[in-house]
Amino acid sequence: MTVVLWREGWLKPLSDLDIGSEICKLCGKKFNDNDFVTCCEFCEIGIMHSLCADNHILSNHNSEIMKKIETQRDRRLHDYQ
Repeated sequence: MTVVLWREGWLKPLSDLDIGSEICKLCGKKFNDNDFVTCCEFCEIGIMHSLCADNHILSNHNSEIMKKIETQRDRRLHDYQ
């Protein structure tokens, strides 16, 4: 069983069985222990390496990113950020 780290404000250790996938939906490579993984918040492509998700979002969701920037611009960060 492979353990990956879900990065969303905290690290959540999950197994590949928990996330329902052993491979990155973008690059197709197998997840390794302690890989950082996430999903796209703009579409349902599936679980990917964090770096793959960054590339995917920047390449495919520019208009959604710009909308999110506008709606989130004035929100304050939490003390821990």
